[in-house]
Amino acid sequence: MEQMTLMNRRGTILGAAAVVVALVVALAVGLAAMKTRAVRAPAADEYAKWDAKTNTATLELVAGPFIFNDASQGPAGFTIPGNANVVINFVNKDGTPHSAEVISGEEPIPNQAVDPAIPRAYTKKLQEGMAQEDTDVMTFTVPDSGRYRIICGVPGHAISGMWLWLVVDPAAKTTTFGAMGN
Repeated sequence: MEQMTLMNRRGTILGAAAVVVALVVALAVGLAAMKTRAVRAPAADEYAKWDAKTNTATLELVAGPFIFNDASQGPAGFTIPGNANVVINFVNKDGTPHSAEVISGEEPIPNQAVDPAIPRAYTKKLQEGMAQEDTDVMTFTVPDSGRYRIICGVPGHAISGMWLWLVVDPAAKTTTFGAMGN
């Protein structure tokens, strides 16, 4: 009987150790995936549309769990022609509050919302963030050229990787979304 109890204890300890190891491995894999999140190839025109007649770039910006458009930490972004009218349709698909604003691409990534680099290039509830499924529309005109970041303005989000590039290229003939260098 005593031998049976000892075997049960060993089994319980080994089972608990296996659970701990599995949790540690799952956490490590999850953190690595967040740090190296790849850009999912969007369907044609899923996030960016260009109307040459009105000189308007319409961008879809979808906030998820500390990502925009399935990307984080800048491996992706929008390229738009210079002097374009820009419409950004923002939606928060995450249970955590998020927002968006366009800031300079030359400055360090801030911890929270700062003054936008382009007038009217920010969502409502910039600091506190918008609730899940809440939407907003930003409309503004970009200059001839420039390199900007679209960040989440909620404290801690942008510096944690929730940002994309917005590149205004005078040579661009259309609007695109995809992978780009940091």
